[in-house]
Amino acid sequence: MRSIVLALLAVSAMACLSPPRPASGVPNTILRIPQSLQTEHSAIHDALEEATKAPGRVGAAARELAAILGPHFQREDEIALPPLGLLVPLAAGEKPAGMEEALAMTDALRKEWPRMLEEHKRIHAATEKLRTVALDEQATVHARFAEELAAHARSEEEVLYPAAILVGDIIRTRTTQK
Repeated sequence: MRSIVLALLAVSAMACLSPPRPASGVPNTILRIPQSLQTEHSAIHDALEEATKAPGRVGAAARELAAILGPHFQREDEIALPPLGLLVPLAAGEKPAGMEEALAMTDALRKEWPRMLEEHKRIHAATEKLRTVALDEQATVHARFAEELAAHARSEEEVLYPAAILVGDIIRTRTTQK
């Protein structure tokens, strides 16, 4: 099951094959997405790419999902995931390099959070379509991928996005303290 979760995150790698472009108003940064998330993104990319090559309705549903996920994951790579690279040093009480860039990203994420959650509704619908079609076509690998992608999206909503926003809150608190 862990490998499927890893495969799910690879979807974002489709948007990450070239270096991420800085978002409007967000500086290019030295911040790094945590390696564990990069690995998961790579696995998702691979699983989705494989699904898009499937024949018939499964491949068509996977291509529809990829079209929705690409821009969404690119934006995550620009503003939501890089601040998470500061979690360990911030938890250790450090003031790591990149805090100013992370703050700009988390401010952008806080502003875009409702839109990103709205995009998750479209992603969920496309994921459910892929799951249903894959089950109908007895493509169990792709059906499991869709199920794990849905779980990943919930993880983003419940853990990753809030954690990234809290990184910004911690930075703001620490930089305004005397």
